[in-house]
Amino acid sequence: MTARSRDEALVELKLEGPRVPHWLNDLGTRYGAVVKLHVCRSTEDRPRKLVRLLEITAAPDRLDEISTFLVSKAGRGNVAQTRVAAHRLIARLRTPLPAICQSVFDLGAICTSCPFLAEGDPEETESSWGLLVPRAADARPMIRDLKGSGGNPPRLIRVGKYRGPPDLTPRQELAVHLAHRMGYFETPRRADLDQLARALGVSRPTAMEILRRGLQKLAERHATGPAATRALGG
Repeated sequence: MTARSRDEALVELKLEGPRVPHWLNDLGTRYGAVVKLHVCRSTEDRPRKLVRLLEITAAPDRLDEISTFLVSKAGRGNVAQTRVAAHRLIARLRTPLPAICQSVFDLGAICTSCPFLAEGDPEETESSWGLLVPRAADARPMIRDLKGSGGNPPRLIRVGKYRGPPDLTPRQELAVHLAHRMGYFETPRRADLDQLARALGVSRPTAMEILRRGLQKLAERHATGPAATRALGG
């Protein structure tokens, strides 16, 4: 690989810091939904607005509640929604532009995960999120700029080549997410497979298969990632 091609490789920054309070977090904590951010852009309005396209996966009996919740928070004229499957909802939201988002846009970066839909245990006071930048050298200017957006600044915990998200299906992501939140993986378990199946709205064997396939993909992803390569002497 030439120096030029290395410079042009997309770089992902992983940041960690205090959890950013926002009602979008309620989609996971209150409704047990898994949310994917597909599009996030700023408008040229004055004041500027933030447009997000979200894919929301949840138990079928929660999607109507989620639809109502989105309208109550963003306003009816600022939400467009489409039910694309029993478990999935696509929603376009138009809301005020937060200062932290303006800092990201001004630097020309792209969020790979949203600070308002932060990764990590919802009970924790800190969480992590990701940014995609053209060069590793953009990391420090980004952190400096985020310091100016108010509050405590995030910490840079990783700079690495962008690999993309695991290729789980929406139902596999929901199953893994719910199993973790419900305590299925804890010892002793706080939830069993029957409870997980009811939350997913499927039979027990189907829940087991969805969860198994999702965990298998995550394991394969981990086994071929940078940490595995270092462990093998690569």
